[in-house]
Amino acid sequence: MPKIEHTSSEAHEGDATCLAYHDQFLFSGGADGKIRIWSESLQLLSTVDAHNRSYIYCMAVNDQGKLYSSSCDGQVKFMTAPYDDGSVQDLFRCDDAIQAMYCDGSVLYTGDDKGVVTTWTNDRMLFKYNLVEEVKSLAGEKKLIYTVRDLDVVVSQVVGGKSGKYSNKAVLPGKSPLLLLGPLIDGKRSYLAFADRTGMGLQLVNNLPQEKFVHIWIMPQCHDMIVNSICGDEKYLYSGGYDKKVKGWSDLASSQPRSLGEVEVGSCVNCICCGKNNLVYIASSDGFVRAVKFI
Repeated sequence: MPKIEHTSSEAHEGDATCLAYHDQFLFSGGADGKIRIWSESLQLLSTVDAHNRSYIYCMAVNDQGKLYSSSCDGQVKFMTAPYDDGSVQDLFRCDDAIQAMYCDGSVLYTGDDKGVVTTWTNDRMLFKYNLVEEVKSLAGEKKLIYTVRDLDVVVSQVVGGKSGKYSNKAVLPGKSPLLLLGPLIDGKRSYLAFADRTGMGLQLVNNLPQEKFVHIWIMPQCHDMIVNSICGDEKYLYSGGYDKKVKGWSDLASSQPRSLGEVEVGSCVNCICCGKNNLVYIASSDGFVRAVKFI
């Protein structure tokens, strides 16, 4: 049975809102504008006042360990090791809320509440794509951009050159959050997971080009309340939400996944994140971060 292995020694003031993991470091962002850096066993290593008490919406970390964060004051910042106050730098500031970010290798994708997705390389803006609808969850790989709000997952294919143009490749009924996961084949993740339109069920589709986003399974009402966050790796998928539970699933390629059980967190689950050795980290509304092992 899954169980909580570790609980953070300190809590954020207010909600712990978002998580990111890289190379034995766990990062948590909070409503207090602070980013805390933890060991894998949730021993506090440092605290960085990155956003001056402004609510942190989301974070993403690239393959080099550069951590990006966005907050309600319209600022997107980044920092690198040793992850202290002196390493925090501004990427940009805008009037729109950057609610979703994603890193694919060294490329950063940011999505805002106006529906604009911007790509960045080496902290320089490449292109802006106006996808019209508010971006609540986001991913990108191999010239494809995946976005979702409350009704549809939209897969957009970037047109080559410097035009910033795109075409719609697929529209799938669904709701935030979304996630690319599964084995990596020719640079692409095998699966795309996302919530159904009720927000309480999950679905998985094939992400490989020859499969054309065909559904593998649909699992309605697997949570009692709306799912806020999902994470996964090559073998497993995890989900958590307002029902204060985190659930795990395996056998993803089957017609129905196998349940790995669930853990009761005791407060609303805002974000979950996969670490090493099958640890799943949980950020919740009580400000604490927890580590759970399902396997």
